[in-house]
Amino acid sequence: MTEPPPALRLQFADDMFLRRHEGATSPAVNQVLWRLDGPFDAARLRDLAEHLAAGALHRRVVRSRVPGARHRWAPAGTLPVLDLQTAAVPEGGVGAWAQAQADVPLDPARGLSWRISAADVAGRPGGRPGAGGPVAGSIVSLTCAHAVADGAALIDAVVRAATHAEPLAVPVPERGSRALLADAADAAAQAAAVARWARDKARATAQAAAREVAPQGARAQVSGGTVHEPVPPPPPEMGLPAGPGGPGGPGGPAGPGAGAPPATRLMPAVPGRPGTAPGGAPVASGAPAEPGAVVAPAAPGPADDPAWRVPVLHVELPADQVTQAAAAHGGTPNTWFVAFLARLVHATGRFPGEPVPVALPVSTRGADDPRANSTKIARVTIPADVLAHRDLSWVRAAAKEAYTAVGQTEPGVAPVPLELVQMLPDNLVSRLPQPPVAAALASNLGRPPEGYTQAAGGPVRAVATLSHYQGASSAELRAAGGGLVAFCTTAGRTTTLSVAALDPDRVPDAAALRRLVLAEAEAWKLPAAPW
Repeated sequence: MTEPPPALRLQFADDMFLRRHEGATSPAVNQVLWRLDGPFDAARLRDLAEHLAAGALHRRVVRSRVPGARHRWAPAGTLPVLDLQTAAVPEGGVGAWAQAQADVPLDPARGLSWRISAADVAGRPGGRPGAGGPVAGSIVSLTCAHAVADGAALIDAVVRAATHAEPLAVPVPERGSRALLADAADAAAQAAAVARWARDKARATAQAAAREVAPQGARAQVSGGTVHEPVPPPPPEMGLPAGPGGPGGPGGPAGPGAGAPPATRLMPAVPGRPGTAPGGAPVASGAPAEPGAVVAPAAPGPADDPAWRVPVLHVELPADQVTQAAAAHGGTPNTWFVAFLARLVHATGRFPGEPVPVALPVSTRGADDPRANSTKIARVTIPADVLAHRDLSWVRAAAKEAYTAVGQTEPGVAPVPLELVQMLPDNLVSRLPQPPVAAALASNLGRPPEGYTQAAGGPVRAVATLSHYQGASSAELRAAGGGLVAFCTTAGRTTTLSVAALDPDRVPDAAALRRLVLAEAEAWKLPAAPW
């Protein structure tokens, strides 16, 4: 008899992202937007949804029956959600429409892990006819819970579905006694990992005491040398900083949404209070803050407004001019993007005249990799003078060094093993120490595969990607320390820069974010067309 495939267990990052859907904090959702020059193709989108439903995005959670065992992923067994709207969106309302789609709740535990929506964009009188009047184009949105897919997983699923390639299906988990035995085996393996950690921790403590060199209050780092790329602001009940962002396309340094249990932090590196190295040297993922590095607190903000939403902006830039601007300053489009975002942090009034720490998501996904999240975080800290002079050659060298550091094992014993964290209830997880986080996260997809950029049909005007924190309040973001999250995607002749401002005090609304981004684009002499 053929043995069933092994269960696909939730990894550390999957579990942490899933908790955000079940607690009082904002869930993390990744979004892809296709801006088309013509009306959307309903048949094409139905076909895309059908094939996505046969692949890895379409999954749900099966709870373990043995304490300590990780939950399992299983095929969703639900119908895909496809919302083809008949009312056209005004040309000036595309950004608001996109954000409204990102706010629609998802429930990955029960199989509602993703959804597609689309609307035509109303044109001026005399334009092309369409449903409800002249059509200037259309906008298509795909949102996906970060718990089921980081950026690389999302790109892979979309490419497979759009090209009708063999889907990467989630295995059907065991049932009955087989499931019980499998859960018991997983619980035993998790417990064994915790036991090994306890043994190593005790040995390290004894050795340190013998040498009498262990500094009081020193901060241990999680072994692994890299930070786990996570979600939005730290959930109060989880106490761990989380930030958005994501892996890059397969083989690329960065992309949309987020991570796999890396090995340096308990939770991802994202906006928040940074740690900087002396002289602004690049800080690799998981590096601790230097003693004495202090971040001035933001001025107290206004009382929470229940209607407040995270400001978001999508801006189209000419791809060839971005390349030219980068080359003129000794860099590439990727290093231009990193510097652009770091300079934007300075423009918000944060770290005036000081170095700016930036988190750079890195994908570790392999071919036919079934993991939902596999992203790690590299980090660079860019000196103020480098940003002022737009010295992209320095940024390029620092980023290269940070990417190389990802995955390198750091000495020492983790303060808490990830296996144990995954076993703990939220009220205990909230007591764990928080790692340093970055002031900005820059996720660059570069030029994704054609199967991704053309997935919604064509002709494609622009493709945008971004991570959202559904319903995040200003209080939640303020507690996380604030920060900026940005994604950069190039399709055809257009580079689309997408920015979310998780800093309610320095960037209180969409108008403020728009002014900051357009002013920075002007500093690089780049014509910008905001949505």
